[in-house]
Amino acid sequence: MHMQRKDKYSGGVYLRLSKEDGDVVVGTKSESNSISNQKSLITEFLKSKPEIHAVSFYEDDGYSGVNFERPAFQRMMADIKEGKIDCIIVKDLSRFGRNYIEVGRYLEKLFPMLGVRFIAVNDNYDSLNTDTAHDIVMPFKNLINDSYCRDLSVKIRSHLDVKRKNGEFVGAFACYGYLKDPQNKNRLIIDTYAGQIVQDIFRMKINGFSQNRIADVLNKEGILSPMEYKRSLGIRFSTAFKINPKAVWSAKAVSRILSNEIYTGVLVQGKQTTPNHKVKTRQAVEEKDWIRIEDAHPALIDRYLFDIVQTLLERDTRTSPDEKTVFALAGLVFCGDCGQPMVRKTAVYKGKNGKRQTYSYFVCNGKCHGSKCSWHRINEKELMDAVFQSVNLHIENVLDTERALQEIADAPSSQLLIRKLRDRIIKKKEELARTERLKIGAYEDFKDELLDRQEYIKLKQEFDHRLEEARSTIEDLNRQIAELEQDSSDCFKWMKYYKSFGKLEELTRFAAAIAINRILIYEDRRIKIIFNFEDSFRQAKEMIESTRQQEVI
Repeated sequence: MHMQRKDKYSGGVYLRLSKEDGDVVVGTKSESNSISNQKSLITEFLKSKPEIHAVSFYEDDGYSGVNFERPAFQRMMADIKEGKIDCIIVKDLSRFGRNYIEVGRYLEKLFPMLGVRFIAVNDNYDSLNTDTAHDIVMPFKNLINDSYCRDLSVKIRSHLDVKRKNGEFVGAFACYGYLKDPQNKNRLIIDTYAGQIVQDIFRMKINGFSQNRIADVLNKEGILSPMEYKRSLGIRFSTAFKINPKAVWSAKAVSRILSNEIYTGVLVQGKQTTPNHKVKTRQAVEEKDWIRIEDAHPALIDRYLFDIVQTLLERDTRTSPDEKTVFALAGLVFCGDCGQPMVRKTAVYKGKNGKRQTYSYFVCNGKCHGSKCSWHRINEKELMDAVFQSVNLHIENVLDTERALQEIADAPSSQLLIRKLRDRIIKKKEELARTERLKIGAYEDFKDELLDRQEYIKLKQEFDHRLEEARSTIEDLNRQIAELEQDSSDCFKWMKYYKSFGKLEELTRFAAAIAINRILIYEDRRIKIIFNFEDSFRQAKEMIESTRQQEVI
């Protein structure tokens, strides 16, 4: 379609630069594509076009050419529709866009229909002077630009995947509680201030605070919410909530922190993706395909505490309207017969002295859930007394075990056992080297015809068997040493909580949540307490017994 020439044009100069499209080299700007260079080139070009008067400059710095939802581009299109400009000038076609279908739609349909002249300086393209040759070449240039963007997208995806699998952080912003390392932007370091707030949030949850209550405490203390904290650091970010005068802590924000595994030192990435370089709508990735790296950065919360909080989040631990924290055993009491959570209820009655008194108890609510279980109950004080005694006894047993483990770790016999194992490894490695030499010697004898083929094969099989056996033994000995050196330290990690308890004067929510997984109440009034870390506790005792037996031997 040929356009009619005008005497004067109101020009709009469009400039674009994008790291995503490869226009920017990491840490620098490519001089040929920089915004200033584009502007200088077009300004110089317009000196030869006196009929065009540049009335507006539109700059999209940091926006991909694949997507046309760019702020300056949209403003330019609005100005076109309002009649403010009727000519667009770009350095080259790739500055306008890299999606050949969309670029073609603008150049071949929309701009001619709106009477807009389009000039791509370096491509020597002017829609006013288009001819058959240009009609053929321009679609190919569009296609090349689109192909370039597609190939670049594949390379970027592959590059980011490699970084994720290497445990490198590739997100735009560090999670609340962390900062990007100034020396390495792909590594997270602890933010001392925000990290302390995260630890306080977990501590409050363990102590029985609801998410709403935690949010209220943080707001009353004037603690900046994650969004406001980013603003205070001068971090530029875009969010749907940015229009709010001031963002405050909410139960949802607290829940996100409490359920985020990143605080244990685990980096989970690749949860979302886009179908291709043209479609920017993000889609969820199946959990099995997430990239999960352990110990990728320093942990703020140890794994034991995090797992306990996840259990508490799954259980009903609501507070009464007149209470600020939950009951010490909230969410921990279950019916041993039907498995349903038992409900805490309070009855009011008049005592012998005529004063108003309360009576609290737990009752099985199984029938409400289709169970045939009875409405059996247990007095709260009776339960608390029994649990209190059991927890104190368990703490005593754990501390005895911890002391025994420490003695084993420090005992000369334990160190002697490790030295013996290492001596055996040295001897096995010497045996391995001898066998390797014998195998090589047999091959040399075979080459020198001192051994026939059958004799050589038989010797080779024998030497291969010895080598495999020696390597297997070395691997097993190394495993035994690792167990002796590491297992006890693993047990100590959760035992530190019990050391901090000492002998309890009362059963606090914190002690109950740390020590108890669940309490089972049976119809025949039996009480069974399942403690946290039971598997680790059992392993610790087995390790003590095993070490003592080896000492006897």
